[in-house]
Amino acid sequence: MRPILIFVAAAMLLFSCSHEHKTGEAGHHDGHAAHTELALNNGERWQADEATNDNIAQLQQLMEEHLSQPDADEPEAVYELGRNMQLGFQEVFDECRMKGPEHDMLHVYLMPMLEDVKALESSRVEDALAARDRLAEQLEAYQIYFK
Repeated sequence: MRPILIFVAAAMLLFSCSHEHKTGEAGHHDGHAAHTELALNNGERWQADEATNDNIAQLQQLMEEHLSQPDADEPEAVYELGRNMQLGFQEVFDECRMKGPEHDMLHVYLMPMLEDVKALESSRVEDALAARDRLAEQLEAYQIYFK
């Protein structure tokens, strides 16, 4: 059931979080090349919409609260974090109205995180903790790339 939720969330991100129209060239949106690596916008942070900023802030808060718990490394706590992160990411996707190159870069930022959210439910504690730590680092990096 959970893999299906992750897949649906990823599909929503890819297909319905903006109203972009592709040009005739594969891999290009609105005349700009699609980005495949997280980067700044000519040395500046990308402009995100208010809903995205608010939802990422909620995910950051969720992670901070999780990490401050004394039992944060216990499988049950990591699993609970995964359930809450899935709900939080769903809000990011549902409320996204970004378009253009900023939207493309948001995809580059978010897609690796979806894999880590899925990995939070791993039966191997080491894998779940590694995914959690990568997710925490990626959430912290949001303000480096977006404003």
